[in-house]
Amino acid sequence: MNKGERTRQHILDAGFKHSSKYGLADITIGTLSKLCNLSRTGVISHFQDKESMQMAILEYIEQQFMQQVLIPTRQDNPVVRIEALMLAWTDWAGRVMGESGMGCPLIKAAVEYQNRPDSPVRQFALEQQGRLLGYLQRQVAKAVEQQKLPTDINQVGLAYELYSLYLGHLLLRDSLGKEQAALLYRQSLKKLLRI
Repeated sequence: MNKGERTRQHILDAGFKHSSKYGLADITIGTLSKLCNLSRTGVISHFQDKESMQMAILEYIEQQFMQQVLIPTRQDNPVVRIEALMLAWTDWAGRVMGESGMGCPLIKAAVEYQNRPDSPVRQFALEQQGRLLGYLQRQVAKAVEQQKLPTDINQVGLAYELYSLYLGHLLLRDSLGKEQAALLYRQSLKKLLRI
């Protein structure tokens, strides 16, 4: 990796960490120049503009999600895979960054940009969420094919409920207390997966 690639990597890492804490909309060229101890020109030279930078950060975060959550949770049994994925997803950004209290930056971006219909960042974030929901749907379909889940189950509905369970957990874990929220999350997950 040459110096330019290392600098870009440093910027993306800082963007990942900052967006996990404060959200993607809070990230500006100025914010990253301060976090990375670079000039504004040093940051912008790696991206066309602010939106391109934010989408590059989201793309990088998605790659990290695949490496840190999706790949390690691969199992032959799709129900076990879904359970492992849902458990690994709960605090994945905090584990990667070595800090607790971080939310999923992919979810944060989708929420932050939901009322910005003309934003390419919004479109990119929605496409990411669509890929994740599609992945969950494919795992549910495999579980039905392998007779690990009933054939009459609403496959799209179950994927939606799994995704919704995660969102609810993110929103309520601090209100309920992390231990109680984690227990309820695991219990609800087992109920949905019928395990």
